[in-house]
Order: sequence, then C-alpha cells, then structure tokens
Amino acid sequence: MLLLDDDDELDASVDEAEAHLVAQLGHSGLQRIDENLRKHAQRHWLKVARVVADAVQAGGFSVSDENVVRLHVRRVSALVEFGAFEAQGDLRKPRWSEVRVAQADEVY
Repeated sequence: MLLLDDDDELDASVDEAEAHLVAQLGHSGLQRIDENLRKHAQRHWLKVARVVADAVQAGGFSVSDENVVRLHVRRVSALVEFGAFEAQGDLRKPRWSEVRVAQADEVY
C-alpha cells in the first residue's frame, strides 16, 4: 500500500483504473482534490503520505482505495510543478518525501 509501505513507489504511468477515476471525477473533482491537498499542507515540511491521507479523508474517500491514493499523490506532484508546493525527496515515494506550501519571500 502506497501510504504504508516504505518500499512502495508510485508507478510512472497511469493505469486504466486510475484513468477511469480521473474521467469519473472530471475537472471539478480534480479541483476539489487540489483544494483539499492545499488545505492540509502547511508552511512547514510534512510527509507527502500525511498530506495525502488527510486530504483523502477530507474528500470523503477511503485511504484503502489505492486508485484514489495514487491520484492524490499525482496531484501533489502537479501542485509542485505549478509552484503551489515545494518538495524534497522522491515524490513517487510518499513516505520518503515532504512538501510544504510554497514560501513566497523566504529569507535564508
């Protein structure tokens, strides 16, 4: 299970079941997932597995539904690409990577 197994890794390609879920949810469903992910990320680093689990539950999904979990992990990666989140680690391994809300004017 992607959120529980240390060695589990998100496949690079979307499988048929996950593609069906995306089609079923549509654009508005994906936006709701992104909103829930944003609500559960914070300004400090959190494990991707934690952010995903919280967002999955907030969206009314089950964390035991692997298709839902994989889709949420992919959406985290998309939010990193869009600049909404910053990431460290391999995002395909949610237990070994972290995200936080992008810091606009961070001082080092």
